[in-house]
Amino acid sequence: MRIVATDEVPPLAHEAFARLGEIEVAAPGDRHAIATAEVLIVRGTRVDALLLARAGRLRAIARTGAGYDNVDVEAATRLGVPIVYAPGIGSRPIAEGTLALILAAAKRLGELGAAVHESGWAGRYGIVGADIDGACLGVVGFGAIGREVGRLAAALGMHVIAHDPEVTHAPGMVPLPELLARADVITIHCALNDRTRGLIDREFLAGLKAGAILVNVARGAIVASEDAVADALATGRLSAVALDVYPSEPPQPDHRLYRDPRVICTPHTVGLTRRWNHEVFNSLADGVERVLEGRRPANLLNPDALVERAL
Repeated sequence: MRIVATDEVPPLAHEAFARLGEIEVAAPGDRHAIATAEVLIVRGTRVDALLLARAGRLRAIARTGAGYDNVDVEAATRLGVPIVYAPGIGSRPIAEGTLALILAAAKRLGELGAAVHESGWAGRYGIVGADIDGACLGVVGFGAIGREVGRLAAALGMHVIAHDPEVTHAPGMVPLPELLARADVITIHCALNDRTRGLIDREFLAGLKAGAILVNVARGAIVASEDAVADALATGRLSAVALDVYPSEPPQPDHRLYRDPRVICTPHTVGLTRRWNHEVFNSLADGVERVLEGRRPANLLNPDALVERAL
């Protein structure tokens, strides 16, 4: 069984898939390795219709992340390739990572660390953090991850409001302009689609409460312009930014946004923990094994692929 991962995977993944075969990690840009796979483990790499059309031996796709916008689901379904995924497993780790970023940005940990490492000790009293207790958290996207972030934040004394066009009956739901005007911290947890692509633009940022903190762990393309975010920091509309995802990955480190000491960055890994790796890759391996045996897996993104395969 030729199992190919589009990006590096942890040792736990190799252990989980060992009963099916050895995982080969494709080199960056090696579309041939991906196209010759029988099972494809998709992480950050974009798997488009053209690549899927070339993958004539492909029998199953295993998608590791919370979203699946980097896989052409329609093309896979049309070709009869089931996509196994692991919904819900990452909610708590991503929520914990989000809370860590909120705290790091509010407490200005990046700047305080630099004061130690870069001989700025004398100026440490000029770096004053914000209070979390009593602050208003605005959650944009109130699915499983957004709700878990809200629950953890409420335990710290934050007042939680949320906006999500798909969720209308949860407590604390408000229109987006009201959320932006009220929230001290805005955290993004919506899926990437036509409605949310480029959502964080100059108009969005202009509606923020002065001195707000912006956190994005969802998808980088939700940010329309890195320059707009940098300008919002320069004018004081934003006081800090924490990012785990970027419009282009990896981002350009020399961009002025990422040189600002008030910007905290992590490399699209804030939700990756030991438990997450264990649960996700074991779940995916079980699902792929079911597909290969002709059985329906518990978590199948495109059930119609099984119909196409049978025809």
